Amino acid sequence: MGSGQGVTGTGQSAAAARRAGLGTVANPAPRHDYLVRWAGTLTCGTRLVVDYVPDRLVLAPTAVAALLAVLDAGPWPALESLVVAVLDDLNNELVPRWVQVTAHRRQGTIRHHVTAEDRQPDWDNPGLLARLGPALPGPPG
Repeated sequence: MGSGQGVTGTGQSAAAARRAGLGTVANPAPRHDYLVRWAGTLTCGTRLVVDYVPDRLVLAPTAVAALLAVLDAGPWPALESLVVAVLDDLNNELVPRWVQVTAHRRQGTIRHHVTAEDRQPDWDNPGLLARLGPALPGPPG
């Protein structure tokens, strides 16, 4: 199994442990397409940015902090495995119309950026996504 995909000391899968804190609430305006962005930095210096267009659910206010805390506890030597794990978790719990996960990490003089995205079949709103602009800056330095 890759990083973040193992079993915790309680026998719970790492994915189940991450997803347990991903609380959701009803989307207050499900008939509208709108962008949500949140970002945070793990203690290892990896900057995580998530953009999504909600469908029926949005992340609860405490969910982002809970997810970052759980991600901090796991080893993520490959930035790609971190991004794919978060993308899978959000798709599983939130089921957004569109989602993009980006991670930035600086290792010495090398900047490493990974972006993954997914969308529901037949969903498209190019005008909305064009307003997205660039991802937030990566870690300083």
